Amino acid sequence: MIGAHTGLNEKVLAYRPSDPPVEEIRPPKDRAFFADLEKRSLLSAVTKVKHLTPYIGTELQGVQLSQLDEKQKNELALLVAERGVVFFRDQDLTLEGQHEFTKHFGIVDLIHLSFYGRLDIDIPLFSKTGTLTKSIHVIAFAEFHSDHSFEINPPSYTLLRMVKTPEYGGDTIWTSQTALFDKLSPTFQKTFEGLHGVHSSEHTYINTINRGGTTFRLPVRREHPLVRTHPVTKQKALFYNPAFVIHIAELKGFEALHTLNFLREHLHSADDLTVRWQWEAGSIALWDNRVAVHRAVPGGYNTEEREGKRTAVYGEKPFYDPSSKTLSEWQAERNQNEVPVIKTELDGF
Repeated sequence: MIGAHTGLNEKVLAYRPSDPPVEEIRPPKDRAFFADLEKRSLLSAVTKVKHLTPYIGTELQGVQLSQLDEKQKNELALLVAERGVVFFRDQDLTLEGQHEFTKHFGIVDLIHLSFYGRLDIDIPLFSKTGTLTKSIHVIAFAEFHSDHSFEINPPSYTLLRMVKTPEYGGDTIWTSQTALFDKLSPTFQKTFEGLHGVHSSEHTYINTINRGGTTFRLPVRREHPLVRTHPVTKQKALFYNPAFVIHIAELKGFEALHTLNFLREHLHSADDLTVRWQWEAGSIALWDNRVAVHRAVPGGYNTEEREGKRTAVYGEKPFYDPSSKTLSEWQAERNQNEVPVIKTELDGF
């Protein structure tokens, strides 16, 4: 849990953000709902499918995202929802092309990362009319997190395209929150299903102002289910975010503290549920921010040599459906229904 900040002082109290609080939106129907379950159109366009770990992370080779048609993009959305994150190398997307590609998956999140000052990737910022306005240079977030979980509509599909990279260092790690929930005992699963995490942007707001940055809105606290349901796969996933969750609404102070400490240890010890991606210029990661957390691996490289462009779309307001399934139940149901398994190369096994 990260709750430390650089100080609530006169500078912070005198700061006046320019934008009003955001209101809930209803994003369009998830594009994965329109996909062929077998993903035949997408998979016929690639030369190789590599599942990088059993639980999360797939690399598609021999295909350009800029050339995908609507059907293939829908199938890609489903693959991302199922695998958490999908990777590509040697892509030819431009910044404008990336923005157009992202628009296929929903309403582009134009306020994404507006709470941050400096991070170590360039984030393209678009105006409310959808035109490119400027980029900001920001510092890599080394703690596991899902982006903007304190929002009413946290991002769903998120794309990061790396423009330049250092010779070594600057990798990113993703961990599956569906698998994290699946690995809990049934007793813990049942307990967590009734709880709500309190997500806060207060520390990022204060830190940004004290470090000379700009933030556009007042900080917020918002409760979301600690276990959420993916709208497409109907899988249960933890919605735990050590960077922004500061409390568990239904618990007393020390109960919440110990629960959050357990969840952080559970996350940081989940090497078997994690994939690590080594970036190259032209590499792309497309992930589902609803069911995967990520972190940048810090240190040992010049951050000025690491530059990327990120775009994202609004997701639905997080919800929990008691009839949704764990990952193991979902896999067993697929096997029973004989859903075809993608022929892949699995590294490291």
